[in-house]
Amino acid sequence: MGVSSLRIQLLARLLPAMLALLLAGAGTAYWVAWRSATKAYDRALFDTTLAIADQLRLVDGKPQLPLTPQARAVLLTDKFDRIFYAVRGPNGEVLDGDPGLPMPTPGRPRTPASEGRTYFDGFLDDEPIRVAALERELSDLPVTVLAGETMIKRNALVREILLGMLLPELLLAVVSISVVWFGVRAGLRPLAGLRQELAGRSQADLRPVKVEVPEEIQPVVTEVNELLQRLEHSLSAQRNFVSDAAHQLRTPIAALQAQVEAVVAEFPADAGVRLEGIRIAAQRLSHLVAQMLSLARAEPSLAQTRTEIPLPELVHQAAENWLPQAIARGIDLGFELQPAHVQGNALLLQELLGNLIDNALRYAPEGGTVTVGCGEDASGAWLRVEDNGRGVPEVEREKIFERFHQSPGSLLDGNGLGLAIVRQIAQQHGATVRVSNSGRLGGALFEVRLPAIRA
Repeated sequence: MGVSSLRIQLLARLLPAMLALLLAGAGTAYWVAWRSATKAYDRALFDTTLAIADQLRLVDGKPQLPLTPQARAVLLTDKFDRIFYAVRGPNGEVLDGDPGLPMPTPGRPRTPASEGRTYFDGFLDDEPIRVAALERELSDLPVTVLAGETMIKRNALVREILLGMLLPELLLAVVSISVVWFGVRAGLRPLAGLRQELAGRSQADLRPVKVEVPEEIQPVVTEVNELLQRLEHSLSAQRNFVSDAAHQLRTPIAALQAQVEAVVAEFPADAGVRLEGIRIAAQRLSHLVAQMLSLARAEPSLAQTRTEIPLPELVHQAAENWLPQAIARGIDLGFELQPAHVQGNALLLQELLGNLIDNALRYAPEGGTVTVGCGEDASGAWLRVEDNGRGVPEVEREKIFERFHQSPGSLLDGNGLGLAIVRQIAQQHGATVRVSNSGRLGGALFEVRLPAIRA
């Protein structure tokens, strides 16, 4: 299974802890508010027991509560709740009031500061009530005064506390989540910069990464830079080997080709026919070595000099090398040039264009036509080489750019490196190469799209 996003992992660890703290804070604040409100209502209920206890009288040795109907109405009147009272004697008998009021649970712990008062929850006719109990002695006769009320005011207060605290807590939670989200996003922004730095590079750009990152990520950048340095050394050694090998092979191959040509000129015609195969093979080998050297030059680092290049001048310089071959085969090598400027390495772009022209001259028939063009439009600069040859089948249009690929029916003197060099140089310059059919000439059309610059 893939590893989830670092942002998701951070949020998954931070948000639950933050929400737990918010809930704990809300619960604590609610408990404190509820406890303070409960104490206030309990004191009011206890005042009722004190008022009843002050009215108790001992008549004929029995406690009695001489209250007028008006006094009872005032005592039991409340705007929200119903009030109940009861007075019980030493043995729990009801001396006055509602007999349904429950007594305190036996064995309930008492403290000296309680002064004989007790608060507890109970039920009266299956309705929850809050009860205050006061134990007094009336002429050495113990009595218990009970005052109870329904829970309407208390429940309303609980709802008000919840509603009063819920909105600020939700707002705080939203703000906290937003702060965490944007904080994590800001903290991970250096990683996005590192990703953009690496994503914007070509495969040949192995310079050290220079991005400001936090101290915790700096070891990763250091390791990436060391890896890039090792890759640079490896690729440089590979390029040097190919270049050196190609240079070393060119001299003996050129000597071999010259000797074969001299022998062909001296020997009789029948011997010359037999030696012609050797001369052609030596020529192909020389061309292969030249292509390998070009391929080695096409894979340098981006530290090489890049200048502003006018494409018409580049085409003229490259065409001078191929005009003799075109004239020898009777091919009309024409040009359609428009102003265009690009940034790059002139030597490599000449190599790119030379391979395209060479490819077109090889596949154009005797007396055929090859047209080279350049220009600039809204999407960038372009180079085009088209011919009136047999074209490139659609199934082969991607394969022909692979190294040493030989299409079915291709020319025997090809080595499969020319178009690979073209793509390599194009990629190094941020360009693309596309092959299609030429609508005018009927053969192949190769188009290179490059980033253009203003002259």
